[in-house]
Amino acid sequence: MNDDLQDLIDQLEPALAAAFIAAIAFLRAGINFPALLSALRDNNIDAAIDALNIDRGAFSEYALERQSGFAKAGAVTSDALTKDRVAFFRRESRDPFIRSPDIAPDPSGPGGPTRTPPPSLSLDGPEPTNIMFRFDMTNPRAESKIRTEAASRVVGYVDEQVETARKVIADGFRRGDGPQTIATDIAGRVNPISGKREGGIIGLSDPQAGYVDSMRQRLLSGDPDEMVKVLGRFSDGKWVEGTGQTLRDRRYDRSIMKAIRDVAAGKPNPLTRDKIDEMVAKYSDRLLARRAEDVARTETAQGVMSARAEATRQALDKAGLPVEAVTKEWRHLGGIDDARDTHLAMNGRTVDGLDAPFILPDGSVMQHSHDPQGGARNNVNCRCGTDFDIDWAYGL
Repeated sequence: MNDDLQDLIDQLEPALAAAFIAAIAFLRAGINFPALLSALRDNNIDAAIDALNIDRGAFSEYALERQSGFAKAGAVTSDALTKDRVAFFRRESRDPFIRSPDIAPDPSGPGGPTRTPPPSLSLDGPEPTNIMFRFDMTNPRAESKIRTEAASRVVGYVDEQVETARKVIADGFRRGDGPQTIATDIAGRVNPISGKREGGIIGLSDPQAGYVDSMRQRLLSGDPDEMVKVLGRFSDGKWVEGTGQTLRDRRYDRSIMKAIRDVAAGKPNPLTRDKIDEMVAKYSDRLLARRAEDVARTETAQGVMSARAEATRQALDKAGLPVEAVTKEWRHLGGIDDARDTHLAMNGRTVDGLDAPFILPDGSVMQHSHDPQGGARNNVNCRCGTDFDIDWAYGL
């Protein structure tokens, strides 16, 4: 089942990433630039935010994609549980004593103990193995769960965009930037060829919006020491890998290096504001693509694991088993490099009961890996998994 679910995560990630990008494109296309510019000229921040038209409706397709992934993961899990139950009882029917630890005196013998056989677990016995589990998306619990999770993320994205835009406006006013500059920093620039807006901060996380502003201010600074930070830093005469603004479009590196040399030689900065905006727009779009990948990886895994837990609960209900029939095991499936120490420590840990939580070394409480309760520090780009093992003969 684990391989099937991991394959499903890999299949679903691109679709969710594309849905996220489409939502942001929808938001960017809905910006009323003249109204934004007018509001900024009037120093009316609330009106400027209204002109951005940031609303939840832009994420409708994204929310539907999340629900679709949840349904597919639930169906895969339910199918695997059906097969697992059949295989379990077939194994048990071949060894009817394997599950009977009870010791009782043999009344026909000299008092020596003998094992008491359990009820028959054969295919033709009272424990039928032809139960088929199907994932029920109309189950009120399942329906509420995915709708609540999807809605929560959409609300989070909308609130984040509003707050990030407010911050960019406030920073621009504090620097003394004009309304046109601030509006362009938020909404991006119009590509004269495609006619579409590129760059801007709509869709970026707050830290990413900070990276974009940092690149722009460094290139505008006219300070060689600041400008070179866009490219990276030297150590022992060599560039240090992973430094600088690593997602920049490196086709501009020659222009940036020439500008650094010219400024260091006392010449004017040859990079115009328009050219810098072009560079920054490319950087912003690459940050957005990276964010879409991270969102898709994180939220697809969350949806799949949530569906797995729900499908397991539905199977218990249908089989008439209690939540205590489940044992959960945390599995660290990623590599060692850049792994979370807390997740490495959890590898192989088990808890008894579907509702029993995992307690992580940092105090986080999670029902399973990718549980949103663990927060971003336990979920972003996490590659862990959780096994749900059902004892189909529980209580027999």
